[in-house]
Amino acid sequence: MASYNLRHSKLKKTAKTTGHLHTLATRNMADGEEELPISKLLNAIKETKEDLTKHIDKKTQVEEMEARVSANEDDIKDTYNRVDKMEKFTMQLKDKIDDLENRSRRSNLRILNIPEQAEAVGFLEKFIPQILGNDNFTSHITLERVHRVGKKSDRPRPLIAKFLNFRDKEKVLRLARSKGEMTYENKKISFFPDYSADLQRRRDEFRDVKQRLREKEIEYALMYPAQLRIRHQGSIKIFPTPAEAQRYLKDLPSE
Repeated sequence: MASYNLRHSKLKKTAKTTGHLHTLATRNMADGEEELPISKLLNAIKETKEDLTKHIDKKTQVEEMEARVSANEDDIKDTYNRVDKMEKFTMQLKDKIDDLENRSRRSNLRILNIPEQAEAVGFLEKFIPQILGNDNFTSHITLERVHRVGKKSDRPRPLIAKFLNFRDKEKVLRLARSKGEMTYENKKISFFPDYSADLQRRRDEFRDVKQRLREKEIEYALMYPAQLRIRHQGSIKIFPTPAEAQRYLKDLPSE
């Protein structure tokens, strides 16, 4: 549309100039004056030609600018698409790395409030059956290694124990959950799975929902990696996000 208006304007100006020359020549002849010298007509034509050339050059510049803008828009769109693909690819890699990290931790247990300096493998291999009940262990449990995590403070740092046998680790975790509160040297001892920081954060996001479920006495379980399973009124529902679980609880009738 802009190109059309520009061309239309040029044509009008050219027609106006040509008409002006024609009018001058006609008027001079009607008044009995001598015709315009050929040099003046040529100069007028030359000026008109130069004016047209300038307008054509401007039109060319505008068209070139429009072409560059269009090319830049295409480049920007292509860049956005590439960035979007890279972001998705990066998220996929992040998820894979996090999954690999958690798989490498699957035989680990995180134990809280074990006193510092009491992290020898031999100590824990005896301590775990003692606190959970020796009768529950028909064979010796074997730990590959034990280490502390975090900075030293006035509280014992979490202790990570890697079991040689994955089934032993699952058994210890199950017994710890069923036993309830356990103490050692007047401190509460707790056993937890050892998850990556990102997965632990995702699981912690369900904390408020779990509190509401306990208040309503609704059975639930937080499944791996981070999904909430709710058993209520004979049906089982699984929620991948806390928001979906909250909406479900909100729609439940008041009891």
